[in-house]
Amino acid sequence: MGTHLTERVVKAAEIGTRKYVIFDEACAGFGHCVFESGRKTFILIYRAAGRQRRMTIGTWLSWSVIAAREEAKRLKRDIDRGEDPMDTRTNARHAPTVDELVERYIDEHLPKLRL
Repeated sequence: MGTHLTERVVKAAEIGTRKYVIFDEACAGFGHCVFESGRKTFILIYRAAGRQRRMTIGTWLSWSVIAAREEAKRLKRDIDRGEDPMDTRTNARHAPTVDELVERYIDEHLPKLRL
């Protein structure tokens, strides 16, 4: 069973010798991860295509507990529809830049144009 995550609980979470996660009782899979370095992040652990995934939502101070919980709920709705938010994030990182698209256009299409 988890703990009801609040700003007070997150702020009071002590730094240990190992990282640990405090899970939220209001949203399954949503938790607050405390690292040895003192960094505190919000995470979502879920299953997609038979694989367990762990996604970082953001750091504490950048996200409030309420906003991070709402984001976790939104991500869970996407997962229920068959989407994998980690794949979406990964694909966005590997998408070509405008510079790369221009180079590709120059290399592949410009020589074929009749001027």
